[in-house]
Amino acid sequence: MKAICLAGFFALAGLSLQPVGGVARAAGLVAPIPRGDQPTVEQPKVEQPKAEQPKVKQPEAKQPEAEEPEEKNPFEKEEEVAPPLADPLIGMNRSFYHINDKLYFWVLRPVAKSYKAVLPQRARLGVANFFSNLGTPMRLVSCLCAGDIEGSSTELVRLGMNTTVGVLGLYDPAKNWLKIEMRDTDFGLCFAQWGMGPGWYFTWPLLGPSCGRDTLALPLNMVLNPATFLPGAGLIQKVNYTSLHLGDYEDLQRNALDPYVALRDAYNQHRRYELKKLERTP
Repeated sequence: MKAICLAGFFALAGLSLQPVGGVARAAGLVAPIPRGDQPTVEQPKVEQPKAEQPKVKQPEAKQPEAEEPEEKNPFEKEEEVAPPLADPLIGMNRSFYHINDKLYFWVLRPVAKSYKAVLPQRARLGVANFFSNLGTPMRLVSCLCAGDIEGSSTELVRLGMNTTVGVLGLYDPAKNWLKIEMRDTDFGLCFAQWGMGPGWYFTWPLLGPSCGRDTLALPLNMVLNPATFLPGAGLIQKVNYTSLHLGDYEDLQRNALDPYVALRDAYNQHRRYELKKLERTP
């Protein structure tokens, strides 16, 4: 009764009853608040700072650079490939080639080796200079026929100096002292400068490789060379030349699949080189 009276007293007095501890609940004055309905206070989430992972730089794969095409010089002349010589008489030429081959190994090479053993190289070079000086009239007239006035003048100066100061051409003071080079030409190259083609390829016994143009020029080359009229001069010149070039022909045979074709191509390239050299000479 006291509890009811007190509650009525507080209600009349305008006071609200607040539960204090477990007394109000025990007295049955206030209904208990169920646990599930109790308000939950959310705690603010504190974000932890994430540790930054060190960035590892991956090596960049280099893209292959496109190669730029080389620029060609428009003023530079491309080297021409020498066309092969026509060889319709290959059967005859091969027969003569084998004859010359046997003569070289059985006769010329042994004689040249003995000649080399007797004469030192300096003496053999003097002999080569002597025969080169004898060929001056042929080169001089060939230059005149080709319209090379400077070349003919050069050969005339060389002839006078080498014949006198050079002791009949055994020495070459024109080249060694005055730097006057020989005009290495003949009537075959003269005909080429006139515009004549090489023609067919030939192999002549004892003479070796040639072509139609050089075969036509051969008589003029011989007539204007005083060595032609000296007995035995041609043989000495051949042996002396071979002694200075021993091994060249052997190397060609050793390295070639077909020595005949290799010799033919070498002859063609050599004559074309001599012609180009004359054209470039001022």
